[in-house]
Amino acid sequence: MDLIIFIVALSILVLVHELGHFFAARKNGVRVEEFGLGLPPRIIGKKIGDTIYSINWLPIGGFCKLYGEDGDGKGGNSFNHKKPWQKLIIVLGGVFMNLVLAILIFSVVYTILGVPTETNKVKIIGIAKNSPAEKAGLKEEDIIVKVQDKEIKKPDELTTEVGKYKGENIKLEIVGAYGDTPVQKEVEVRANPPEGEGAIGIAISNTEMIKVPWYRFYEGIGAGFKEAYFWGKIIGNGVFKMIGGLFTGNVPKDVSGPIGMFEATSAINKNQGFLAVVHFFGIVSVNLAIVNVLPFPALDGGRIIFVFYEMIFKKKANQKLEMVVNNIGMILLLSLIVLITVGDIGRVLKK
Repeated sequence: MDLIIFIVALSILVLVHELGHFFAARKNGVRVEEFGLGLPPRIIGKKIGDTIYSINWLPIGGFCKLYGEDGDGKGGNSFNHKKPWQKLIIVLGGVFMNLVLAILIFSVVYTILGVPTETNKVKIIGIAKNSPAEKAGLKEEDIIVKVQDKEIKKPDELTTEVGKYKGENIKLEIVGAYGDTPVQKEVEVRANPPEGEGAIGIAISNTEMIKVPWYRFYEGIGAGFKEAYFWGKIIGNGVFKMIGGLFTGNVPKDVSGPIGMFEATSAINKNQGFLAVVHFFGIVSVNLAIVNVLPFPALDGGRIIFVFYEMIFKKKANQKLEMVVNNIGMILLLSLIVLITVGDIGRVLKK
């Protein structure tokens, strides 16, 4: 079942992206030669009007083949003969649709589950194994009221106070998630905790999901926009650091391909439920949008470079050069996907 969910969700993301190119092309008078889900070789295809609609064997992407995109088209319905601003709209159509889909996903999830709202309660939402917090008997959903005698209302206040007592034991005043009588717990503050765990080994949040009446649905939409911006910022910074690391010889270790995404989908569905999986693919949709605008051949960002060239110099780039660069980029991109997948397989086998 998890595999079906994963394949369907990924196919929808790719389909929406390619539909962005498809509709933008049609709107600007460009003929779409083929609209395909997956990468060739083709399984099945049917021509409707001027367009072949196909399903292909490699379920790792999709494509929208435009007439004249390789520079050989003639006439007004050719991509090659459109104005630079029209080309830019067509190229960015997929990115735009992925962002719209992400906002829609987040909006629906938050309308159903509630809108994330900041409170004055610092809640434990995760506890690391064998951490001081686990040994002290802290539990998820517990609310931390005080550190020593200092009242806590925000996550950064907790982090600051705990940080003052590295290498010591502290007293936390805890209130159970359902309004239990406050209790005190003595917890060790580690001076050198494992990476990503924090001094006492907890994940915290002061945000709660507050359900709103149906007539205030716009609050869910607003939360969807904020969530898309939040993840766009996170992913954008991550991609920037990853590229910077490649130039300094640091190979990224946390990059996952289709197998890694499937594992994440399965784990989220098992531990958090279907709506959490939907939310996860909203994040993936933002990721797909950002990655596609990278100035790399074969991606939308690579084609944008040639469009900008045409805008700046008032002439078209050498079509043969553009085609060669994009073909090389596609080979490199597919090779990278294969390498990442091999890495995923190796990681799975080591478990």
